[in-house]
Amino acid sequence: MNAHFSGPQIALFLLVLARAGGLVVSAPVVGDPQTPRMVKAILAIALSVLLVQIPSVTRLTAPTDLLPFTANVLAELVIGIALGLVARIIFYAVQTAGGIVSFQTGVSLASVLNPMTQQPDTMFSQLFTVLAGLTFLAVHGDVLVLASLARSYDLAPVTGSGISTQLLGNLVNDFTDIGRLGLQIAMPIGVSVFAANLILGVLSRALPQLNLFVLSMPLDMLLGLVALGGALAGITLAVSQLTNTMPQAMLGLFPTP
Repeated sequence: MNAHFSGPQIALFLLVLARAGGLVVSAPVVGDPQTPRMVKAILAIALSVLLVQIPSVTRLTAPTDLLPFTANVLAELVIGIALGLVARIIFYAVQTAGGIVSFQTGVSLASVLNPMTQQPDTMFSQLFTVLAGLTFLAVHGDVLVLASLARSYDLAPVTGSGISTQLLGNLVNDFTDIGRLGLQIAMPIGVSVFAANLILGVLSRALPQLNLFVLSMPLDMLLGLVALGGALAGITLAVSQLTNTMPQAMLGLFPTP
């Protein structure tokens, strides 16, 4: 049996593919540079084949004129990228926390290539990123991302009015929280190292004959590692909580019906 597809059906599939493809290239884990492009393309097409069959999409009629269709494709691509970036905020936050911890423990200059981002990164940033990725998958963050993508077709139809100022404003507001979240994640370790430096400062004034400045950097590293061992569970819990609230943040880009 031969399957025949009309022009509007093909156009509707391409609109769904644009949003799904935008999400795949920007979402955490699957959108990382080490994921082969062929895998990303196959995943985007497979998701589009499934999503084009949901009721909120099948009842729509896609425009067939070139100019409106092109504008809709670009809008859907931007929406998909925005959804993926909101999901990736968790990883941006833990990278920021790792940078703060690395700076306070004195290892910020020892930057090496991060295989997950293909960019130079600090030791603690890499550790936090890997830990966040494992926690993200353990609490089924990938499933939550796909569920949010499917729900987005109900809140923002592919044949809608395009990109709204509310979506861009909500995206900017979400990104402004990266520094705050990173500081909260790094706070237990940062406070421990700051307290150690404060004690060393008091001792150096009380005992000036001791050259405690030479011991400050190795002590900072040692205390940072000790505090890190106690804070790993807290970091995992924080990532788990952020992952559970991620669908609300992703769908919060769209106006509520």
